[in-house]
Amino acid sequence: MTPPRPTELAQSLLRDTIHEGDTVIDATAGNGHDTVFLAQCVGDGGRVLAFDLQEKAIQATRHRVKAAGYSSRIGLFNANHATMAAHAAPGTVSAVMFNLGYLPGEDHAVTTETADTRNALAAAATLLKPGGSLSVVCYPGHPEGAVEAREVEAWLTGQCNDGWKLAKYAILGTIRPAPFLLAARKPD
Repeated sequence: MTPPRPTELAQSLLRDTIHEGDTVIDATAGNGHDTVFLAQCVGDGGRVLAFDLQEKAIQATRHRVKAAGYSSRIGLFNANHATMAAHAAPGTVSAVMFNLGYLPGEDHAVTTETADTRNALAAAATLLKPGGSLSVVCYPGHPEGAVEAREVEAWLTGQCNDGWKLAKYAILGTIRPAPFLLAARKPD
């Protein structure tokens, strides 16, 4: 058996927690894979807010969403993920997904930034409704990603003091640091 990739595992864990009509957020739209997954989960009555700083990512996501027939369910924002609180009310979001790092197939020097991600996590915590879910795929295999991964894990671990439940899923024994998933649930 091969362990699932962190991105696949994140979707698997969130699938049962998102319901028809929910509002959810893809904090890092990238090529749109998570955005389409979220759109499937929320159904016709739901809403997906998807963010990315890179115009290429927004274009790729727009194309993927349109091809899947979900355009009416999606709000795309060519904006920093830390701005998500300007687009939803506190306590109204069922799930927030982060897939950190760089846009696959593009410039690897353009990555999510640690300070912005910390701010986005704080915004996500406010936006999530009680019992809401948060998933963060971290990529510690590049310099900025290693710093960001440590900061994200520390920030989420700190939320456990407020009743959050947190799990870390990682492949062990790799030559270089492998991507890993942090999955958290806000207290009811």
